[in-house]
Amino acid sequence: MKPSPRLCLIPAAVAAALTAAAAAPAPAADEPQRRVQVAMVNFTDSRIPDAGKLEIALKDNYFGSTGSLTSYYNEVTGGATTFKAAEGDGVTGPVDIDLAATGCDTGKINDLTRKALAAKGVPEDSYDHLSLVFPSEKAGCDWLALGTVGGGTTWMPIGADGKMSMTALVHEFGHNFGYSHHMRLRCPEGDLGAGCKEDGTSHKTPMGGGGWEAGLTSPELLHNKWLTGGEVGEVTKSATYTLRPLYGSGGGVRALDIPLGDDRLVVELRHKSGTVDGEIQGVHAYRVPEKDYTKSALIDPTPDADESTGGEAPADADALKAGATLTDKARKVEVKVVKAAADAATVQVSLDGVAAPAAPAKAAEPEPVRDEAATAPGDAAAPDDAAAPNDARPEGGSTELAETGGDSDTTLAYSIGGGLMLAFGGAFLLKSRTRRVATSSGRRSR
Repeated sequence: MKPSPRLCLIPAAVAAALTAAAAAPAPAADEPQRRVQVAMVNFTDSRIPDAGKLEIALKDNYFGSTGSLTSYYNEVTGGATTFKAAEGDGVTGPVDIDLAATGCDTGKINDLTRKALAAKGVPEDSYDHLSLVFPSEKAGCDWLALGTVGGGTTWMPIGADGKMSMTALVHEFGHNFGYSHHMRLRCPEGDLGAGCKEDGTSHKTPMGGGGWEAGLTSPELLHNKWLTGGEVGEVTKSATYTLRPLYGSGGGVRALDIPLGDDRLVVELRHKSGTVDGEIQGVHAYRVPEKDYTKSALIDPTPDADESTGGEAPADADALKAGATLTDKARKVEVKVVKAAADAATVQVSLDGVAAPAAPAKAAEPEPVRDEAATAPGDAAAPDDAAAPNDARPEGGSTELAETGGDSDTTLAYSIGGGLMLAFGGAFLLKSRTRRVATSSGRRSR
């Protein structure tokens, strides 16, 4: 499908998944080890052709020592959270359910599979995540994969070849961790108070089209407390910091968490480390709406790509180079990149109109421990000639289910009553080496 509006009515078949998916409690965000149960599912009219071959592939995809769901999250979290097989080798089935594939009824697939697993001696309390793997041919799902946001269920249809998209797998488990689709705010010249506009996806995380070789962003890591203590410079006054690569070795500050009125501004340095971030380099900044780190968006200081180039921009053209400045005059906040190298960056942060010192303190870097109960400094009074505070924020979406796939690259949010919501994403979730931006509007669509 090629939907274009951002908000539209939810498909009834997918809405049905809410009741069953919400019934199981979501695993705690800081739980150090998560039990994953993978279930191969057969329908009455569609069956997995070679279950033995698929089981071997699934063990490798989910629990392999390299190039797997487990190895990815083990690396990006520094071992703080890992996955383990819930029962035996973690892969069960095929499980036969009394349901036709046609219609891709996600709610019934989830409910019937859980009941079938319980009948086979695999109760729901034996796993934190249930990943449903089923043949896609007759199901006709119009998405590549689906996952509960802040929950523990993923739906992973597979084709006749039995291959699975690792980007989709990592992405859907990212939704389980609570992450929204990761967007881009285009703020020309780094002016945060001049009408920043959402413009496609960030390409800095698997949650925003970065592919599964991209690491998570620092706001995503902050949400799950995978950056703590001295790794986080929580800025409370004007200061100059030395940033170390987000996934580098050794100690040091890896992210700056800066007050921006009711929001936060998070700054990081990215560089290749291990198997992640081979194509993501430099200093990047993210706006966090109302301290909700799951809904951050990349701040892109560049203008729209020129039509003469076909709308293509080189990788990391949005990185903040030495001399680049982000400014919010109304809130009297300025962030300036003094130095940007592969191994370190020097960043000056000025709050309340007080200039930052020229160099980092010779003593230990400011490294206040993150206090979730602490409140951010209030908005500073704007001078008469200052621009009004900009309300452009990442939309994110308080979601219950999130989708990967189809053939749209416009993010969609689907909502229903009762406080439960669905968010759907498009093909931007597949790995992309370059980004295409709209030249006539603030959003990208087909």
